[in-house]
Amino acid sequence: MMRCEICGGEFRPSGHGKRQRYCSESCRNKAKYRRRKNGGASTPRTKPEPDPVELGRREFERMMDDSLEDVLRMNRDRLKAALDDPGTPANALPAISRQLIDVCERLQGMSGQGGLFDDESMEVVEDVGASIV
Repeated sequence: MMRCEICGGEFRPSGHGKRQRYCSESCRNKAKYRRRKNGGASTPRTKPEPDPVELGRREFERMMDDSLEDVLRMNRDRLKAALDDPGTPANALPAISRQLIDVCERLQGMSGQGGLFDDESMEVVEDVGASIV
């Protein structure tokens, strides 16, 4: 869910085209009016939610203190969250997916673990076919 920059109301973006900033045509028109009135600057009533993939300065500095493996795991988790977030624009999903695969492959190369499915429950045993029969 996202918040409208004018009224602060929550709305679900369509996922098509560029990122939606307003919940309705009415709020979009109000924003346009305010931009014209203020000479191009918009004045949202509420602070918009940050992009789920964007890092703040503090998070970035904390990330740099960690080992490379920790940083890769953190990036993997953020990328997974961005893929699951309905507010992520549809046109960003392919790039996020490629980045997630790259990070997972790097993690696997470092430790033999850390793939997309980092659970023991996802392991495949050799005699799976025998248990089906």
